[in-house]
Amino acid sequence: MSGGHDNLKLILRVFGPFSARWSDGAPVEITSTKQRAMLVMLAVSPDGRRTRAWLQDMLWSLSGQSHGRASLRRALSDLRDVVGDRADYVFEANNDEIRLKPGSWAVEGDPEDGEFLEGIDIAEEGFTSWLQQRRLHPPEPNARPFAAAVPAVSERLCPKVVVLPFAGGPDNEDARYAGDMIAEEITRALSRSHLIDVISHLSSRNVNTRDVALTDLRETLDVDYIVMGRMRSDGRGFRLSTEFIDTDTGRIHWSRDNVITLAEVLGGVEDVASDIARLIGKTILQVSVEVAAARPMPDVESHALLVSAVSLMHRQSLASFSRARPQIEELIRRVPGNSMLHAWLGKWYVLSIQQGWSTDFEKDVRIASDCTARALDLDPECSFSLAVDGFVNNNLLKKFDISADRFEEALEIDPNNALAWLLKGTLHAFVDEGAKAVSYTRRARALSPLDPHKYFFDSLAATACLSTRDYEGALELADLSLKANRRHTSTLRVRTIALQRLGRTEDARATAGELLRMEPTLTIDGYLSKHPAAGFETGRDWADALRGAGVPQN
Repeated sequence: MSGGHDNLKLILRVFGPFSARWSDGAPVEITSTKQRAMLVMLAVSPDGRRTRAWLQDMLWSLSGQSHGRASLRRALSDLRDVVGDRADYVFEANNDEIRLKPGSWAVEGDPEDGEFLEGIDIAEEGFTSWLQQRRLHPPEPNARPFAAAVPAVSERLCPKVVVLPFAGGPDNEDARYAGDMIAEEITRALSRSHLIDVISHLSSRNVNTRDVALTDLRETLDVDYIVMGRMRSDGRGFRLSTEFIDTDTGRIHWSRDNVITLAEVLGGVEDVASDIARLIGKTILQVSVEVAAARPMPDVESHALLVSAVSLMHRQSLASFSRARPQIEELIRRVPGNSMLHAWLGKWYVLSIQQGWSTDFEKDVRIASDCTARALDLDPECSFSLAVDGFVNNNLLKKFDISADRFEEALEIDPNNALAWLLKGTLHAFVDEGAKAVSYTRRARALSPLDPHKYFFDSLAATACLSTRDYEGALELADLSLKANRRHTSTLRVRTIALQRLGRTEDARATAGELLRMEPTLTIDGYLSKHPAAGFETGRDWADALRGAGVPQN
């Protein structure tokens, strides 16, 4: 039977006991629990598509990387054998992804038929977490989740926040003044994030916080989140009560009280405002990831999808990291002309290579370069896209002159672009210009209090310290970075080098052992062949330290 003329569909029953059959009633006997799980995970994914890395991490993470890849290949091969001569009609696979072809399959049933994937129990943390989420928010087989059409959701790519003036009471001028000052500082702190749109403080001042209703705020200001509260004076200082509210649901995500002395108000309220702004940023990240995980991707608002993708790109597991790419690709399908989205996709490929998760270095370098080239074709003056293109040219292509030009252009357009300052500092660290590296990375960290990947800033600042032989400073920053992301291999390399140069050989070897468990193919020869600093004194010195800590030569 020719797959191209086969009108039969593979019908999967996912509620209650699993079953599979052809649309003419012929059964398909799939006995392996993991094969059943894999088939359903594909079926309830956007476009019926999942990356091999994601499936491997969900179902075979306990097997180790090499054995896990082999197990996934065997499972797909066995599924193709079960499906028989219709396999090419149902499955499409390459080195990166596995997909159920459009029109070749369907899902039937609903939650009234039983629990989602009833009786399927696989002792893998990733699968267990995924299954729990799906049972809490089951798919709707007869509705839209399995369609590939772009939904009618907002194309706004950043969540919008307004910080309303903190009410101080009609007879308390001091409290009103202090509350307005703190609201302005919170607004200023939030505005430093490239992932948040914040209404200007001058605009928010015009809102009557005493009489306005939540629905009116949502419609008038078109905001996703509101920060509001009260400022009370007790004679010795002030008590600030703050609430963070989701305008879509009306949910108060948190409320918080701060006691502020009069001396703190007179001396400036930046610290209090920064603490509140950091909590706001952290909450938006958490909410966005939860929403993107709980709903079918086509139903997730674009701003939540982007924030989720950026957060997942900097998570500690391959499973989380792999989930970020299809989210960015979905956004590109929605807004194909947005420069920053293509740059984010390029950055995903750079991070994949740096973390040792790329299975085809040359191919992924090419894709990363193509993504940032496309981004700059769309908007040659996008500061973020210029910075990421500099990242590609520096870290992957070793084109240092082009990289330096990109960072200069990015900073000329936006002098507060923290990522551009950070990557510019890293470039100077690689080419034996340590003093500049430390200066630029220090400035980047000061400009990035809300970044979801602060560990990344700390890690590259540690690299800058290495380039000046400030090993204590490098170790301190590396440890700070590893508290947030223990699996970041670049930071583990920095820590290994710093410990080795400090004469703490036993600790250096222990860290190198941890590094090699995460990146088992790492060798000195490989490091020198790919690392952009390899042709400079810093790179040779770092390779020598890694060698001394036990990283094999070849």
